[in-house]
Amino acid sequence: MISDWSDLQVIMSIASETTLSGAARRLGVNQSTISRRLQAIEKTVNRPVFLRRADGRFEPSQTGLDLLEAALKMKDTLDGANARITAATVPVKVASCEVLASRFVAPALSSWSAQTGLTGDLAVHDDLFDLPEGSFDVLFSPMESAPDDMIGRKIGVLEWKLYAAPSYLAHAQIDKDTNSLSGQKVIHASGSLARVQAFQWLANLGGTVAFSASSVMTQRDMAESGLGIALLPSTILGPQTGLVPVETGLVPPVGEVWMVARRTLARQPRIRSFLDWAYDFFDGQASPAKALK
Repeated sequence: MISDWSDLQVIMSIASETTLSGAARRLGVNQSTISRRLQAIEKTVNRPVFLRRADGRFEPSQTGLDLLEAALKMKDTLDGANARITAATVPVKVASCEVLASRFVAPALSSWSAQTGLTGDLAVHDDLFDLPEGSFDVLFSPMESAPDDMIGRKIGVLEWKLYAAPSYLAHAQIDKDTNSLSGQKVIHASGSLARVQAFQWLANLGGTVAFSASSVMTQRDMAESGLGIALLPSTILGPQTGLVPVETGLVPPVGEVWMVARRTLARQPRIRSFLDWAYDFFDGQASPAKALK
């Protein structure tokens, strides 16, 4: 029988990190301590709590899933009790990039807070694909599907176009029927942004890399300076933009925007309620998204 809350914390940490070393770092102890604690837990329940995969990572057995579900419910209950005691709510931690934060996340969080009186914490990152474990509850990111350890759905799209400053186009010779950017100066994405489908498409078009940045806003600013052609979502171009569309036969792929949460976190009532509310919110925004839970 499990009666010690610290045992459930060990189970949650191993399930979240998938390694004993990661769980140890999360709890601030050494790996041997986590190993001994897991052995003691499995001896107590007289069955395996975790199964070891071929890659060495741990995944919960059915017993582990049952204990994990109970642990997450207890944690959420404890978080709620602490919030009431301190007259504060536990904010939902949301992570996104600057473009999606402005276009999708900020309007959603504003409406959610107004309707529920609850709070959210939005962290804006350049690197969405390598965020550390525990740095977010909900992630808004460009992607084509939810990763294996997450659940979620598409909540919108980003329309991409090629843009350049008039000063650049005045001297560039661009064939409107071209199927490449050969001979042109091009502004590329760097870091994890280069893994987005639209920027992979751009990288295959050729041309000379004039500048690269992990920030779409910085790419826009450099394009406005006349440095070269940039691939940008039209949503970040204001009425006073110094950029114009580049007229070619090239058609960028439409980018999907997904809202996801790790499977272990999504079971928590606090996170589940936000996800359910957000699904309805984006459906109400006439999003073309279909439920992919």
